[in-house]
Amino acid sequence: MLIFGALIGALICSGGARADDGLPGAQAKLDLVKQANAPISSILQFRLQDTYQPQFTGLDGQGNAVTLAMTMPFPKYRLLPLPQLSLLTIPAAITLPGGLTGFGDLRLVDVAVFQAGDSAVWGVGPTFVFPTASSRETGQGKWQAGPAAVVAFYPGRWLAGVLVQNPISFAGDSGRKEVNAMVLQPFVTYQLGNGWFVRSQPQMLFNWKNGNKQLPLDLGAGLVFRIGRQNVSCFVEPFWNITHDGPAPKYGILFSVSLLYPDFWQGR
Repeated sequence: MLIFGALIGALICSGGARADDGLPGAQAKLDLVKQANAPISSILQFRLQDTYQPQFTGLDGQGNAVTLAMTMPFPKYRLLPLPQLSLLTIPAAITLPGGLTGFGDLRLVDVAVFQAGDSAVWGVGPTFVFPTASSRETGQGKWQAGPAAVVAFYPGRWLAGVLVQNPISFAGDSGRKEVNAMVLQPFVTYQLGNGWFVRSQPQMLFNWKNGNKQLPLDLGAGLVFRIGRQNVSCFVEPFWNITHDGPAPKYGILFSVSLLYPDFWQGR
C-alpha cells in the first residue's frame, strides 16, 4: 500500500504536462476529466486501485484490497443497435484482518446508453458476479446476475449521477448463503482547473436478505495529466463508514491510477 501511495505521489508531482495541455479546446479538457471520474465511462481506461483499511469493527487487524478495472465502450454496430459501456472489475488481491490474502469474485456491468439532452445520459443493462475467488473468505461462492442502471449529468465543470446494481444469486455452492444485494453508488466531481478535481463516490450496500447495510462517506482529490502522450488520472480518497451492520472497515483510504485512451475507437 505504501509503495502504491508513493507511486501516486510521484505521478502528481511529476513534470508531465497536464491532460488539457495538448487537447483541442476547452470542452475537450473538461470532457477528459469527467470521463476519468465516471464509474462507467465512454472511453477506454485501465485502472489500478488500492484500498487500505487500517481498522475494522468486529474484527481485529487491518485489511487491504488491490483491484484492477477496465472500462470498455462499444460504439453502435449492426449487432449492437445502441452504444454499450462495460466495466470489468477484478479483485486481484484481497487481504483480510488476520492476514489471509486471496483473489476475489469477478464483476461485470454492461449498460446500453441513451442521450437525454445536451448534458445528460442514462443507461440500463445487466450486472454479473462470477465466483472466481481463491478462498471462501474472499468471495461469495455464487453465480449472480441482476439489473444495473446509471444516470449522469455533466453541465460545465460538474459531473453528477448514480450507478445502481442489484446482483441476485442463481447458482453456485449450495453451502453458501443466497445473495440479493443492491450497490448504490452516487458520484459527483467538480473540476478546479488545470486537470485538478475533487470528487465523492461512496459505494452504499443494502443486503435485502438480512437487512444489513453499509453507508460510507468519502471525499477525494486528484489530477488528470499527461506523461509524454499518455493521459493519466490519479486520486486519493479517504472514506468513513458512518453506518454499518456486521464486521466492516471503520475507515480507510483509496489510491487510484488510471491510464486513459480517449481516441481508442478513432479509425476502427
